[in-house]
Order: sequence, then structure tokens, then C-alpha cells
Amino acid sequence: MSPAGLPDTPAWGRLAIIVLATALSVLLGLLIDAGVAYIHFFYPVIVLAAFWYGRRAVYPAILLALLSVAIEYTLSGPPGAGALVGAGVFILVAYLLGYLFEVAGRRRADGLHLRVGEPDAAACDRSTRRLIARLSSRDPEKRYQAAGCLGDAGETAAVGPLAALLSDPESGVRWKATEALGKLGSPAVGPLTESLRAGNVDVRWMAAVALGDIGDPAAVPALMEALDDEDAYVRSRVALALGAIGEPARERLIAALSAGDTRVRRGAALALGSIGGERAVTALIGALRDPDGEVRQRASGALGDIGDPAVPVLLAALRTDEREVREAVVAALGRVGRSAVEPLIAALGADDRRVRTGAAAALGEIGDPGSVDALISALNDEEEAVREAAREALGAVRKT
Repeated sequence: MSPAGLPDTPAWGRLAIIVLATALSVLLGLLIDAGVAYIHFFYPVIVLAAFWYGRRAVYPAILLALLSVAIEYTLSGPPGAGALVGAGVFILVAYLLGYLFEVAGRRRADGLHLRVGEPDAAACDRSTRRLIARLSSRDPEKRYQAAGCLGDAGETAAVGPLAALLSDPESGVRWKATEALGKLGSPAVGPLTESLRAGNVDVRWMAAVALGDIGDPAAVPALMEALDDEDAYVRSRVALALGAIGEPARERLIAALSAGDTRVRRGAALALGSIGGERAVTALIGALRDPDGEVRQRASGALGDIGDPAVPVLLAALRTDEREVREAVVAALGRVGRSAVEPLIAALGADDRRVRTGAAAALGEIGDPGSVDALISALNDEEEAVREAAREALGAVRKT
């Protein structure tokens, strides 16, 4: 499959088409306007390369850029700035298009997943050996069906062959193999943790998804290491897998939230939002002071995801003099939603003006009509900051 999740041409066919299209582009361009127009015919070649190879399309784009400069030199002498800029644009366009095609392919695989046809348990061959042999079939539908049958049957002998399918050219087959490995449980953890270090980005994120489905604590060390993966999508799947494993991963994630590098801290915050617990809440409150803005944002979101158990700690955190921390706490309370309304109304009577101000702002974030009377009362607060927050909150409630 291409990065967009659509049927591919075989590898040799792709290369032949790109070479032929490049030659045709040069020929047509030279016939139309020697030395100038041929470069415009290179863009369809770049689009094809990006569709098939994703961001790796920069490599054929570099060759096209060099070719364009060479042709310009042959026809007109040393290339000018315009020709060099045009060659550079080839590379930029290839990278951007490749990235967009990769994103489109991941969303398709993560949501729709190509369904060749769900395996019929009655039609599954009873021979494990024959089913494993079909995983090597040239027919993607047979590979898909065999993977599904092996997963449903719990055939642990198929772990290795199914792990190999994570790099299958068909996205539907890759996903079915991932699903099957998730059903096979702990015996699949070893090959899947090894797949977290694969060169293919799709293999890595699918391995993370399968490990999350299995939920075996033995996968935690490898998943923690993978939180530093170079690809953002892989890191997000790894964080969700750690969140699915839950409590066995909590202490490592808490430690990583304060000691890991930036990418690891971001993933740790995301995972802790799924796990929860008093220690996780305390660590996430601390992460609201992280120097990285995205870590702070994810920590705030994670606290909101934890919900009611985080509310008392969040209210206490409003006492800080740090404006950015208070804003993050307010956002987290707003994300908790209506279950936080009563504690926030009570907090409007707190002795600390910072708590009262934050509580009013959070009630505005939630927008629950049940908070109107309390906010009207807060308009008479002795502190101008509280009164202003209450006025803004009432305006937000009216808009909901």
C-alpha cells in the first residue's frame, strides 16, 4: 500500500514508471521550450514518488534537482539563482507531499483499516502449518484471512510469521497481523518489542498498538525506550500502550516525567493521564512548571482526563503565584467538566484570592448554568481580579 492507504504498484514497476516519466518530462520540456519548461514536467514525477515513498521521496527529488541543474548547465551555461532555487523547491515539495501522504495513510490505517473481508471461523483451515504457509502467499486476501484465523485460534506458533507481516506492503494485512498478535498475548511480546526498533515507522507504531492490546508488564522497559522515538505518531501510540498497561508502568512514567528528555516527558504525561492515581496527579501538577510548553499542555490535559480524583489537588495548585501554572490548572479543571462544578463553587468562598479567581475562571471554562448564581455573588468579591474573572465566566456561560 502507498502512504495514502491505496493500492500500490510493485517496487520494480514504481522505479520503471519514475524513470520513464522523468525521461518523458525532459523530452517534452525540451520540445516545448529548451532549457526552461522541462522542469515543470518534473512535478508529476515528484507527486508519484511522494505517494509511493512518503518522505523518502526526497531522494528521487534530489536526483531530479541535480538533473535539472545539469541540463541547465548544458543548455545555457552556469545555472543562475532561479534555476538553483527551482531545484531546491523540488526537494521541499517532495518532503512536504511525502509527509502529508504518510499522515493520510496513518489516519486511514488507524481508523478505517482496509478490510479485505473478515475471516470466517468456519472457513479457517484447521492446519496451523497451512495457515502459516499462507502468510507468505502473493495474494493479500489470503495473507489477511490467514492472519485473522491464526489470531482467532490463538496459535502461538504463528507469532514470528505474524510479526514479519507488520512490514507487509498492504496496510490491511499489516493491521490484521497487528490485531492477531494482540490476541496471542504474552508469547508475542518478544517479537513485538523488537519491532519497536524497526526501521519502518509503520511497523513501530503497529507494534506499540499490539503491545497495548496485550497489556503485559514485560513490555514496559521497551515501550519506555520507544517514548524517545523520532516519529511523533509512534511516540503517541507508545504512550497509549503504556497507559493501557497501567499501574505496572506508573512509577517509570513518573520518574521519566521529571528526568527524561523532552520527547519522553511529553509521552509520560500523556500516558499518566490514562493511568491516574495520587502519585501521578502530584507528578503531573509538578509538570505544569516544565520548561517545555507541550509538556505543560499535555500535563494539563492528563489531569483533566484523570477527572474527579485530581480536583482537590488542582484546587490547591491554584494558590501558586505563577500565572502560567494557574492557567494550566484552570484549563485542567475546565476539562474535568461538570463534575468539578460543585467543588469550584465552594472554592469561590476560599480565603485565598488566587483560588477564588481560578475557580471563577474554571467555571467559565465549563459553562454550566448551575454556576450562574455563585458567579453573580462573586461579582461582589472584594478583589477586582475575582470580580473580573466572574464577569468573564458569566459571559462564557451565557454563550453556551
